Amino acid sequence: MRNTIFLVLILVILSCQNEKSEKTQNVELNTETEIIQPEKLVFNDTVIYLSENNDLALIKLTLIPNQTFDLYMKIYPEPMQDVETGSEIINSNGTWSGNGQTVSLNFTEIKKDALNLNALFDLNYKEGNEFTVINKNKVEIDYSLDKINIWGINCYKSEK
Repeated sequence: MRNTIFLVLILVILSCQNEKSEKTQNVELNTETEIIQPEKLVFNDTVIYLSENNDLALIKLTLIPNQTFDLYMKIYPEPMQDVETGSEIINSNGTWSGNGQTVSLNFTEIKKDALNLNALFDLNYKEGNEFTVINKNKVEIDYSLDKINIWGINCYKSEK
């Protein structure tokens, strides 16, 4: 009888140690396979980049919380041109995605000669890492900055 009790006691102790060891191994496995994803940028309000006062153009880039954006650009006529020429207006839109540091703007399909992102986001006017033109339809802007240059014009960020 003593041997049986002793044997049962030893089996119970061994089984508890195995269970504890399995739990420890599972926790270690779970922490090893956990992948940390970058935080997705989510807006509660509309974010607007609006051009400062200038003689060239009115520029308004609007990032909407539903992850779409609109770009409105009214190019003023040159002072010496005929008054009849009027202003040229460019409207474009697309979707955006990003994290706390950058926002990628994916323009809807741009027709040839309609809108050139390399001209709009001109490297000659770039200050630091404000933006990077990825391809003919995509540009990445530094969201952490309060100002970016669009078409060589300072555009300041605000939330509405």
